[in-house]
Amino acid sequence: MFRFRHIIAALILVAASAVSLNSAGARVVHPIVFNPTAAAPASDGRRLFATAGHDELMALCQQMHYKTLCTTMATLPGVATPEQLLDTSLRITAVKAAMAAMKLDAAIRSGGDKGDGMASSLQSCRESYASLVDSLNSTRDTLKSGGSSADLMTELSAAGTFSTDCEDIFDERPELQSPIPGAQRHISRLVSNCLDLAAIIKEQQP
Repeated sequence: MFRFRHIIAALILVAASAVSLNSAGARVVHPIVFNPTAAAPASDGRRLFATAGHDELMALCQQMHYKTLCTTMATLPGVATPEQLLDTSLRITAVKAAMAAMKLDAAIRSGGDKGDGMASSLQSCRESYASLVDSLNSTRDTLKSGGSSADLMTELSAAGTFSTDCEDIFDERPELQSPIPGAQRHISRLVSNCLDLAAIIKEQQP
């Protein structure tokens, strides 16, 4: 049975989840507890923004599609620059996607195959969220290594597709009901904000 640890804070502050293969070949999502003392993302000595105070981040959040989500992230410990805000957003979004994949896995195991298409729909959703975790982790790696904003946008565009796959799957099968509609909406909004933030960083890059 899947296990994951919780940290009680303003939000769940855990590291981006890893995806591996189990003995049956199914992808398994493993959440890792976030270390709040970890160093902030590096950028090969270059910072897209030299400094950004609280007011600047609040102003930045007003340009997001989902402003309240952004301002919540911006007030978390260790977030002082747009890069750190993006990294935090990516990390938390990966956690939410990993949790969604776990819930879908539990639904698959408990529901069985009734021949109505639900099992295959749940499996497709689960794979999409596992792929989303991969994509978000890759984006964080690019951010930490000082990759270009164009690379960030490319990786996040893929994440945007994965984040809406599950909703699309159930929209095409209206007779079926998703077990995680709230999580689907929340994750797609988080990814949308990540895309908005990366686009703003790209515009500001010399």
